[in-house]
Amino acid sequence: MDIRPLGLACLCLLAGCAVGPDYHRPQSAAPRAWPALSGAARPAGTASAVSTVTQQPFDGHRWWGVFHDAVLDGLIDDAARQNLNLQIAASRIAQARAQQAAAASALLPSASLNAGGLRSRFSENGLGASSGGSGGSGGGAAGQQQESGPSNTFQYGFDAMWELDLWGKTRRSIEAADANTEAAIEDRHDALVSLTAEIARAYFALRGAQAELRITREDLDTQRHILALTRSRSKVGFASEADVLQVQSRIAASEATVPQLEESVEQGYNRLALLLSLPPGALRARLQQPTPLPALPPQVPAGLPGALLRRRPDIRRSEAQLHAATAQVGVAVAQLFPSVRLGVTGGMQASHLSDLHDWASRFFLLGSMISVPVFEGGQLKANIRIAKAKNEQALLQYRQAVLSAYHDVDDAMIAYAKEQQRAASLRQQVDYARTALHLRQAQYAQGLAAFLDVLQAQQDLQQAQLQLAQSTVTTTTDLVALFKALGGDWSFA
Repeated sequence: MDIRPLGLACLCLLAGCAVGPDYHRPQSAAPRAWPALSGAARPAGTASAVSTVTQQPFDGHRWWGVFHDAVLDGLIDDAARQNLNLQIAASRIAQARAQQAAAASALLPSASLNAGGLRSRFSENGLGASSGGSGGSGGGAAGQQQESGPSNTFQYGFDAMWELDLWGKTRRSIEAADANTEAAIEDRHDALVSLTAEIARAYFALRGAQAELRITREDLDTQRHILALTRSRSKVGFASEADVLQVQSRIAASEATVPQLEESVEQGYNRLALLLSLPPGALRARLQQPTPLPALPPQVPAGLPGALLRRRPDIRRSEAQLHAATAQVGVAVAQLFPSVRLGVTGGMQASHLSDLHDWASRFFLLGSMISVPVFEGGQLKANIRIAKAKNEQALLQYRQAVLSAYHDVDDAMIAYAKEQQRAASLRQQVDYARTALHLRQAQYAQGLAAFLDVLQAQQDLQQAQLQLAQSTVTTTTDLVALFKALGGDWSFA
């Protein structure tokens, strides 16, 4: 009975075998609703906020469009094209794909062409040489070798080698390379999400610094008006020189804050320029015209918690890394099993160059080799333990990424709602302080209020305005943080 078909069938069955664990997506228990939006855990006053978060599906496509700011849109579009960190991430994707192709090439035979020439001469005193001129066939053969002198050998041909992937070691390596490529892609997506959020935060911080600078300069104008009024009253005896000096001291203190705010504005230009990979000062002309901070959208759709697993690129990257670590366990296990290599060498060989193309000069070698690990000092089993430990670490890192994502979103929702409450109170404070200042100025002009009361009212108004400006920036950046926590936008570029 011919056993060759049976052997071929066994090899085919073995070729479909891949040792090691198969990857399965880990199960994660997602909450049914965001705790910050549930009735029991909702922060007080959230329902009366200007902008509320809902569980409507979150799309995320160009989320910064909710601010309706053409300058911000242009900055993000430019950064997506020219940011150097994104280019580095894209280069890493190309590297991962090249490693993926290198891993896949191990499934195919390797072949090489070769050609060469050799001139050789046997030693008269070495092995095979005649001993003391004694006769015999051995001495005669050696004598013939010595008499023949140097000889030439010319050869050209090819070598081919193929290792059968009986246990799936190569296929597991390819699986790991595929997963690493996915991780590199998600790493770029995560970099893009971080970049868009960072640009929005830096942009709104710049607009806030410009607003604070405007408030300070307007307050300086008011103080100079009070100074002129105080000097005129001092001339007729209704104010003292101490009052004039006190106003001048306040003006000097306010003027001292102007350089600090101007520094913040200039550094804001440079921070955005760096995010766009531009030299310092490149965006000054584009951004030096102050604009008010945008209004908040009435509603912010956050989607359900379960959708977060497929939206956030850092979670997707962690999952791809877990997949790669699982496949590497199979690679380590496959090292325990025998490896089978098939080889062939062939070509033309002759002692004279003119005979090299003669059909009689052909030669070939066919062979196979089975290598069975017998003793490795425990290295192979240790490699398996190492791969399993890395796989366990990747699983724990995935679970940590999921848990951190849920916390990021819930914390961002709470911060967004609470800062809106604070901003609402600050708006009332600004209205009250402005009314109080007008009343104190009128009373002071009529001699019904002390000079210190006017200065205090004016200082209260300035501080309330600055706090409101800072709170408005914080509220806007809290919304940016919420969009980032929800996964942002990584599909448009």
